[in-house]
Amino acid sequence: MQSNYQFKLLNFNHLMQLYETNYCMIIRLLREKSMNKKPTSIKFSNHTLHYEPVSESKYTSIFKLYYKYWNDSSCNGEYHIKPHLIFTLYKDAKILDVQSLSQHQKFEDSINNKIKINLSIFKWLKSIISKPYIFQ
Repeated sequence: MQSNYQFKLLNFNHLMQLYETNYCMIIRLLREKSMNKKPTSIKFSNHTLHYEPVSESKYTSIFKLYYKYWNDSSCNGEYHIKPHLIFTLYKDAKILDVQSLSQHQKFEDSINNKIKINLSIFKWLKSIISKPYIFQ
């Protein structure tokens, strides 16, 4: 019983660290265009990231990030948008919570699912930040 509690506490601590680290990386990525009230595009390498604000308040920003990529297998060579995510930036707590659309629509989700998606975002943001990018 005690080890189960410690495991849950460890998972919670890990999730909070991901939230804090992802907050720092998203602020760094969006530093010049952060919290705009209009959509913004960021180009890096051959990819384009689209920032779309959903809601803005004094302490919270909710936005979507769309990741566009060139589909080589498409006969007409179109861009395709990968599934987007809902980003909730808590400015006062300095954390970033990322959820898929299905997670955002459900109010209950396991901590393991939250860790999984936020860990993926951590790796994704880290790879983006390491590449040169420009704002449009």
